[in-house]
Amino acid sequence: MPESQCPECGAPLVSISINVGAGVRVLCSCAACDRRWWLRDGVFNDLDSVIDDLAQPVPTRSRYRT
Repeated sequence: MPESQCPECGAPLVSISINVGAGVRVLCSCAACDRRWWLRDGVFNDLDSVIDDLAQPVPTRSRYRT
């Protein structure tokens, strides 16, 4: 779970999770100081890496259970 306060200014954060082919990525955004960053498995991730991850297809789930 990402932190709930901005490390720069201490204001509350908005966190948005997306599921990409390589797993879940979390965008953290501060409305007060306009700072934004991405997390991958709780670790800071650069934007170029997230864009590369978005190019990977998300595996589809089977409709039928075996």
